[in-house]
This record gives sequence, structure tokens and C-alpha cells, in this order.
Amino acid sequence: MNLNLTGEQRSILALSLVPDIGPRRFQALTAFFGSAQNACAAGEKDIAAVEGLPRETASRIARQLATVDPEKECRSAADAGVRIITCIDSDYPACLKLIGDYPPVLYVRGRLEPDDEISIAVVGTRHATAYGGNVAEKFSKEIAGHGITVISGLARGIDTYSHQGALSVGGRTVAVLGNGLLKHYPPENKKLEEKIVDSGALVSEFAMNADPDKSHFPRRNRIIAGMALATVVIESDIKSGALITAELALEQGKDVFAVPGPLFSRYSRGPHKLIKSGAQLAESAQDIIDAIAPLAEWLKKKKRATLAPANEIQILDANSRKIVAALDRSHDGVTIDVLAQETGFLPGELAGCLLDLEIKGVIRSLAGNRYVRNY
Repeated sequence: MNLNLTGEQRSILALSLVPDIGPRRFQALTAFFGSAQNACAAGEKDIAAVEGLPRETASRIARQLATVDPEKECRSAADAGVRIITCIDSDYPACLKLIGDYPPVLYVRGRLEPDDEISIAVVGTRHATAYGGNVAEKFSKEIAGHGITVISGLARGIDTYSHQGALSVGGRTVAVLGNGLLKHYPPENKKLEEKIVDSGALVSEFAMNADPDKSHFPRRNRIIAGMALATVVIESDIKSGALITAELALEQGKDVFAVPGPLFSRYSRGPHKLIKSGAQLAESAQDIIDAIAPLAEWLKKKKRATLAPANEIQILDANSRKIVAALDRSHDGVTIDVLAQETGFLPGELAGCLLDLEIKGVIRSLAGNRYVRNY
């Protein structure tokens, strides 16, 4: 995004800069007021009327909204070669809109490509052993060699090996960060950042100057899981960010894989726990590639398909028509939760249908995790 923001884009960015407004609260505010612009224009009394928002929090939000400067943030991004993508922009990753707490704004240095939706997340411990590093690099080489994007978190250890493996074969890799893009964390990966920018992208939901913070990394992990078709865990302790990523992927209806390790290594405990809990055992990268192949082929076919005009709904299958009928009953958009109640679909089934309809151009997504018909 350049400095020429629309009013709604500016308002989405402004809301994202307010410390007391996270992704869920952003959705609540935009759903209640009908748009980000209306939310930004609301006073303390109106904000306090939002369900679940204490009066003291509403007061803080009103004060913070008066001090944030989206234009300054845009200038900072432009100076650093960073693009700001809001959740209403056409190139916002469609897969992220399907998670309940999608980020209102993404900061992107490098380039996100449409083909990045066919991707695999490779994650694991910061304390990688030689075994884990070798596996991460080998898997990522094979994944990238098949034209599949490798997604990871640029942390020390397994993440670093994963990015390096993809880059070593000329593949694409995307690093999702827990800090703003003006910060370099870990500092020793600054050169790796530049290589990733040349062959992929650095992505963050945090403001340009945000420091890495412990609370940021679980939020980063949901984006890693959300952007990938599947997640593979290579070495982790029993409590780790990698296991959080795997759990988030499962909640999102994604495939989760784990690589077994040496029996007496503490960093085998995480993957072994996942396998005992039902995650798929990955002995090779090909195991993961084969598992996502049907969905990857489906996505490719949808891209090649001609966009369906709104007056040709009869060509849609029964499930899609049921969703369209539910959307026809509202002019302001319908949330995923309401659609699930009205259609009776499971979350994974509904997410696939919504993505299909959005690719076909039959529906579009709005701020607040809502969907409307295209007419």
C-alpha cells in the first residue's frame, strides 16, 4: 500500500495501532459499527456499548484512537520498502480470512505470491540438534523443490534451517515475525532476512517499530498455521511454540505432521506427543507433499476456473448454494459463526466452501470476519 489510503484502509490501520484493540476486538468493533471508519469516529459512550467491552477499556480505546497516526506508520513502511495490506484488500491472503482471529493488517517486505497459498509450515525448537537441523533443511529443500512455499518463523534453530533449505534450491519461503519489520530478531539472521526478501517475503502483523515480545509469538504462530496447508514439527520440547503452532493448525482444520526423533532426546518429546495424539508421522517430506496434493490440486483448479457471474448461481453445488442463500438474507454481511449456525456445516467444511466461493467471485469478505454476496 502506498500513502494514498482510502478512508476505510486508514481506519483499519488506525484500529490495528491501538494497544487495547486486538484481532477479536477489531472484529467486534467493525461488526458493531458496520465499518472501521464508523468505529474510529465513535465516542467513548458508543464504544462502551459494544458487547463485552468494559467502560474503562472503552475509555482507553477512545483516548488511544485520538493519538494513533496511520499516515506516519505508512511513511515509515514506505521508507523501509514495506507494503501494508489490510484485510479488505484483494491481495490479503484468503486463507487467513478463514481463521477466527485473522490480523486486520499485514506488513509485507518482499512479495506474497498467489501460489504461496500452496505452502507447508516447517517449525520446531530454537535449540536444534544436528539431527533436527539436517531434517529441517532436507525437508525444506524437497518441499521447495516441488514448487511449494516453505513457511516458518525466522527463529533460531529449526526455523532458520527451514528457510535456508528452501533458499538453497531457489525455492520460495515466507518468514512470519513476532516483531515489527524495522527490528531484526534474532540479530544474527539479518542477512537471512535479506535473502528471504529476494525469494519470498517477511510478514508481520505488528507495527513497524514493535519490539519482539513474548506475547507476540503465539499470535505469530497462528499466522504461520493459517497461511499453510499443513504444519510439520521437527524437534520440540513438551511445551513450546512449535506445539502451539501445531495445535492452532489442528483447530483450523489443517493437517499436522511430526518427525520422530531419538528416544532419549528431550526435543523428541514434542513430536512424539503429537504422534500419540493423532498427528501424522512424517518419515520424509514426500509424506507431507502427498498428503496435501489433493487440496493443492483443488486450489490450482479453482485458480484456473472462470469467475462465476452472480446470475449463474445454478452452477454451484448444493452446499455452496446453501451458503449463498444465507448471505442473500443479509445486506450487511454474515459472520462465519452465524453461517455455521444457519447452514449446519462443520468449520472445516464451511471454510473450504467459503474459499471456493470467494475464488469464483460469488462472494467477498469484509472487515469483522463477515461475508457478503457479490452482485
